[in-house]
Amino acid sequence: MAEVDLVAEFPKPANAARYAEVMGRFVARLGAQGRRVVLITSGGTKVPLEARPVRFLDNFSSGRRGAISAEAFLSAGYGVLFLHRARSAFPFAHRFPPQTWLSALRPCGAAPSGLLSLEAEENALPGFAAALRSYQEAAAAGTFLAVEFTTLADYLHLLQVAAQALNPLGSSAMFYLAAAVSDFYVPVSEMPEHKIQSSRGPL
Repeated sequence: MAEVDLVAEFPKPANAARYAEVMGRFVARLGAQGRRVVLITSGGTKVPLEARPVRFLDNFSSGRRGAISAEAFLSAGYGVLFLHRARSAFPFAHRFPPQTWLSALRPCGAAPSGLLSLEAEENALPGFAAALRSYQEAAAAGTFLAVEFTTLADYLHLLQVAAQALNPLGSSAMFYLAAAVSDFYVPVSEMPEHKIQSSRGPL
């Protein structure tokens, strides 16, 4: 199989340089602590069919495996770089979709200005407090970094950036690629500018 020119075939996301800096700092800090770091990719990828996209091909993936795996690696002491599809399952939150906590949480009493006080019966959200504590502990320790992607191009560029950030760690870095990556794409050179007209026949 011929080697693909990433930049020529896939448009680079506008935030790639910023994320390169953020990932680099995250990995360097954890590496200085002697901590192992795992890159986990999670969720599906969207492939636009036009340069100004109207239609897409999409790989469905809930991202649940990646989210659960991130929790397991964090509890084992790893730093976790979580590269995930926007709006896919998220570590510590995937068991609590909005419809569960919207009906379980209630505003309670007067709270100081700028604060919102909420309460819930424990059996209405079993495990919620523990999951919240685990997430906040990882955030406070700086051992978890989440980076979103949407399209296949986003994913490939951010994966490359993450690999470059992890490279200095050598055997202290791990790749756990659980994302459902598209098998199909349209090269930029062959992509129509505007919406493909159905009157022109099949794709």
